[in-house]
Amino acid sequence: MRILGIDTSTKYAGVAVLEEGILLAQSVMQFMASHSEKLLPEIAHILEIMNIPIETIDYFAITVGPGSFTGLRVGISTIKGLCFVTQKKVVPVSTLEVIAWQFPYCEYQICPMLDARKKEVFTALFKWENNKIQRIKEDSALGIDSVLEWIKEKTVFVGSGSEIYKEKITEKLGNNAIFLPSVYSVPHPEIVAYIGLQRINEAINAKDLKPEYLRKSEAEIKMA
Repeated sequence: MRILGIDTSTKYAGVAVLEEGILLAQSVMQFMASHSEKLLPEIAHILEIMNIPIETIDYFAITVGPGSFTGLRVGISTIKGLCFVTQKKVVPVSTLEVIAWQFPYCEYQICPMLDARKKEVFTALFKWENNKIQRIKEDSALGIDSVLEWIKEKTVFVGSGSEIYKEKITEKLGNNAIFLPSVYSVPHPEIVAYIGLQRINEAINAKDLKPEYLRKSEAEIKMA
């Protein structure tokens, strides 16, 4: 089984292809231009150099948020187009869960935290238990003080939000806060694909795919 995973939820964008759980190819780039200008050509490039016809992709997987409103729209519209052409289904995946999956068997809680602006972060809480990652808190858009009320034990913080609020987190939690370098905060597309592979039974038709913004965009607020 082949599955193509895509992430466009941050300033980075990535594409990966797995076959029977084995990574065939992936690309992760920080796009100076918009995702819309680079994503589809990069998908085509990956498939071409690996000689993978798009028709041989069995499923797609994509991060649906939270994250960049523009990036999510581009990624989801791209996936919808690919699903329409191939008549295949797609598995929606949380951006925050993808980041948490990147620390397998971590003994501490994991708190991915993306900058949501307006003095808020997009965040959730996870922990590895019984060789599986368990969700403790749902994806949310919250102020940092509200997030810190969640934390009662040693926790790993990762993501752009944790970098912005590092001083405040440290002041509140002291040695119970562990911070990881920014390189670990990039959602990896092969993890998107891998999670999708585990959840094939949750695959949906592309027409039902929607972004999880967690709050209204600026345009929506102004129109209200």
